[in-house]
Amino acid sequence: MIKTVQDEVYNRLKTNIGFDKSKKHLKWVGSKNPGKVLHHLTGSYTGIKTSDYSVIPLTPEEHEKAERDKSNFAIENLHILIKILIERIKELEK
Repeated sequence: MIKTVQDEVYNRLKTNIGFDKSKKHLKWVGSKNPGKVLHHLTGSYTGIKTSDYSVIPLTPEEHEKAERDKSNFAIENLHILIKILIERIKELEK
């Protein structure tokens, strides 16, 4: 159920981001963030995670917060995902 503007934005992102899988990208993000949990910022549909390109590294405490309030957490941390993707693109362009 959509309750807030954040829910609306989150649901639009989640619906349109797709289900791309990339073990290489997950490994790359994980190697840059040892000890962190990789979290799909746009969640999942019935247990199937959305695109692996939407992962961000979190502490266990941040991951708990993300699971409690997915919409707000995703909107508040979207800038982290964008920074990761820009860093990855720059590295690949070298």
